[in-house]
Amino acid sequence: MSMRSQEVPRLRERLREETARSILAAAERVFGEDGLHAARMERIAAAAGVAVGTLYNHFADREALVEALCRTGREALLARVDAALAAAQGRPAREQLRGFLEGVREHAIARGPFLAVLAQAGEGPARARPPVTLEAELTRRVEAIVRRGVRAGELRPDAHGVHAVAFLGITRALVVRTLERQGSWDGFVDAVLDAFLRGAGR
Repeated sequence: MSMRSQEVPRLRERLREETARSILAAAERVFGEDGLHAARMERIAAAAGVAVGTLYNHFADREALVEALCRTGREALLARVDAALAAAQGRPAREQLRGFLEGVREHAIARGPFLAVLAQAGEGPARARPPVTLEAELTRRVEAIVRRGVRAGELRPDAHGVHAVAFLGITRALVVRTLERQGSWDGFVDAVLDAFLRGAGR
């Protein structure tokens, strides 16, 4: 097979991926503006600069679009949290927890309109619990911080593993409250830290 014949499929795949990203970006904007169920696929296609048929070639229906947006959102959230935790590595547990919360806050602000629509529809952050895989990943990160904090004497011993559950529960509740415009992102990080450390801190 010639080099040229190998490049053509790769180019097509790149174009397909770029088109899918454009559609997802447009869908997130339109869902955020019009609502999860009121948004029209035709408007999403127009916002992405593609034909309606092209949209359906990439995503079978509205549910497939929402599912893809939620999946990329989970990946983006974990990436933000990991970057913030890397920046706080080696610091006291309070600062590592702050880094975790900053990652959550940045993600929620960046995707606020879409997340708010999910919350109103009873999806995403408004569920009693996030998807199992995301919850497990977030819990694993918080548990690691808690273990380091306990070893350093910054947090109380956590024999029953409740610290991570409590921290994530407070975080989730305030995210939903703020998305529903009952709070401000300005004091989000300090509010979660203060509520958690009153019970777990030393």
